[in-house]
This record gives sequence, C-alpha cells and structure tokens, in this order.
Amino acid sequence: MIDLDHVGLATHDLDGARDVYARLGFTCTAKSTHRGPVPPHGETGAWGSGNYCIMLERGYFELIGVTDASLPHPMVAARLDKYAGLHIVALGCRDGDAAAAALGGRMAGVAAPYDLVRDVPYGEGAREGRFRIYQIDETALPEGDFFLIEHRSREVLWQPALLVHANGVTGLDGVTICVGDLDQSRARFAALCGKDGEFGPGEARFDLSAGSIGLLDEASLGLRYPGVIPPCLPWVAAVTFAVADKGALSRLLAANGVPFHRRPDGAIWVAPDHAEGAIVAFN
Repeated sequence: MIDLDHVGLATHDLDGARDVYARLGFTCTAKSTHRGPVPPHGETGAWGSGNYCIMLERGYFELIGVTDASLPHPMVAARLDKYAGLHIVALGCRDGDAAAAALGGRMAGVAAPYDLVRDVPYGEGAREGRFRIYQIDETALPEGDFFLIEHRSREVLWQPALLVHANGVTGLDGVTICVGDLDQSRARFAALCGKDGEFGPGEARFDLSAGSIGLLDEASLGLRYPGVIPPCLPWVAAVTFAVADKGALSRLLAANGVPFHRRPDGAIWVAPDHAEGAIVAFN
C-alpha cells in the first residue's frame, strides 16, 4: 500500500516562502540542504537545492528552492521553469523495492532507485536524513512530479517539537490536480493506485492508505475555488490539511492579515496569491 507521504512546493524565494507559511500558522523546520547523485559518475555530492519542511502528525509539507545556483539543482530548475507552486507528490511505502515492482507491473516509467541524503537540524546539531527515491517519469504521469519514497530515518524527521502548529493542523489530507482531460488522467491514476477512484462530473478521487489524490477539470476547479485560474494544465493546484478547530484557524489567519475563503462545506482555503502559488485548504 502507498500513502500520501508529502507534497512539495517549488519557490523562487525559499526564505520568503517560509515567512508566508509561518503567517499561515505553520511551524517550519530549520533550512536543510540536499545531497544526491552528481554527474558525470553519479557519486553522492552536494546539490544546490534545499528545503524547509512542515512536519505533521501524519505526513509533511515541503518548501523547496535553490540554495546555491553554482551547484546542481536540475529538478528544482525544471519545476520553476513551468511555474512556481506545487509540484511534488511523494507516495510513501515501507518497502520501496516491492512497491516499485508492483507499480512497474501496472504502468511504465518507474525508474531505478537512487538514494537522497540531507542534513536535518536536530537539537543543537544535525543528523542525517536518508531516503530512497523511485522517480516516475513525467511521460508516464504528466500530472505532476510523482515518486515513491522509502524513509530510512523517520525518527530524524518526525521530531515531537516540530509537530505543533499555531493553526491547529494535524495532518496532510490530500492533494488536488487540475487536468485537461479527466478521462485520460483518471486512467493513469487508476494504474498508479491499482484501483479506480470515486468519480463524478468533472472530478475523481483516489483514496490511498492515508491521504488522497483528487482530480478536477478546469470548470470544476473554478466552481470549488472561484477566481483561481490555472497557470497551465495539468497543474498541481491545491494541498489540503486536516485541522482541529476551523474557528481558531480563521481567527489566526485574520490576525495575521491573511485573506481566506469558506466553501459551503465549511472548508477554509487561501488563494495562490497568498500562499506562494498554491491553493491551501483546511478541512
């Protein structure tokens, strides 16, 4: 089984994005930088990318950007060439090799794994965060930057002090993608998830072992989030968080000067202009 492990937002201004999400009431980690395969020989070395993370009781959210333009940062550059905003949809698994083999039996484009390392601030120092990544090629799944992730140091990332947020968010609930051809996208995600999702006019939803992936056509996106115009299609449009108290959340956003909207179902959402290019929704 796979779950929604984390969702990532690519930004031109990493420190500025941290400040934006702090105003939304999130506790951000200290900045971390990446190490991974470096051309031409693929040996592990420094990358020019880094992140701030928002760790949750279930899942996490990542702000990623360039930290040193003189070092390799091809994946961040490729994302920002398309648009600034949500790109990364990481699917968690306990056994990466087994999950990748099962997925490879249903769809093409699952790459051989590589190991990613980053120094994670921990107490007064840092510890090594280790991950194994199985990238899914965008020709097979063009709706976003999807990959399987196997955590090899969970205790380093999920530090108890980082799980408390002023906005009352407890978990990563879902990600929503706006697509041009809903039928084609639905077929690809049925292969990804190993089952068809729930669907209705203009939308589909795929529940994972934890979290969900939603698909909307452009008309349905406009109905759910009035005034939001996709910069392109497909577009990873929204991330949804579970929150303990929507009343307390709305008071915090108002106090911090963050405009927000309410949907008829009671969900609160913040428009991309106030969340670094992403719709941020709270259920």
